[in-house]
Amino acid sequence: MTDFRILLSVFVLTIFAACGVTQPVRPIEVGSTEITASLGGPIIPVGDIAFPVPYLNLGAQYGYHQNFTLFGNAHITALLFKDIGFDGGAAARIVSEEGLRPDVTVNGRAYFFWDAFRGNSIRVYPAASLTGSYSLNERSLLYFGVDNLVQLSDASVFVSPFAGYSFPISGTMVMQVETKWVAMNHDTRHGIFEGIASIGGNGNMGLYIGFQYGLK
Repeated sequence: MTDFRILLSVFVLTIFAACGVTQPVRPIEVGSTEITASLGGPIIPVGDIAFPVPYLNLGAQYGYHQNFTLFGNAHITALLFKDIGFDGGAAARIVSEEGLRPDVTVNGRAYFFWDAFRGNSIRVYPAASLTGSYSLNERSLLYFGVDNLVQLSDASVFVSPFAGYSFPISGTMVMQVETKWVAMNHDTRHGIFEGIASIGGNGNMGLYIGFQYGLK
């Protein structure tokens, strides 16, 4: 298999099994807008080197309510494979942090991909996630949770647990670092992920970085 075909195959898996860290860990302040970016993906081999897929998302999120944030992202890397991709959804706080109890946010979104250059039909992938987080100080969060994405064509579900840390790097910018066990419920003992970054023969580990820049 050529390096290009390896990257193409991994790109498809990345779409199916949660790409990026651009979803809100918690709802943001009411009326505020943030520009977001995310880079990273599953760890893949290319020749003798293994590194995270450089999958890039750019987007924005808006604080519609104290406990409700709207967001959307454009999938920039998808354009390299002649796909137009974007996603959109909302995050809602369902439990507030108190003592040992974490803040809990539920997130629903849909991914849309359209092979506009070859005229293929639109593909839609619904997804949901549950995130728990603890405040370490005013702007830093330790968080953990699980992504769940559905491939409608065969009703396959891709479950991806994750954990990360969000912290300020300036007065208006926050950075996230995250690791994710992508598609933990799928056997990857054979094929391009074999022996690379799976756990017990299942899934593949991914590494991500994200940024949020506050406009207000």
